[in-house]
Amino acid sequence: MGKKWGRYKAGGRSQPVSCVYCGRRTPRIKAVIVRKHYGIGSLKNIPGLDRRRVFLPQMKAYACISCAKHRRMI
Repeated sequence: MGKKWGRYKAGGRSQPVSCVYCGRRTPRIKAVIVRKHYGIGSLKNIPGLDRRRVFLPQMKAYACISCAKHRRMI
């Protein structure tokens, strides 16, 4: 049978992804998801702008376990 805790599923091989910070290749199920925002910089400098109504695009990236521990994500 085996243990089926967390995000690990029985059988198969997950796709390797590269870490955003160090470039290490890790399986996708072991990697930590990082949402990177990129946009127009500081929104505080623009007067009359509501933060909740502005769409800031995000990029979904992955970090390896060691980089995530170093940056205190987990």
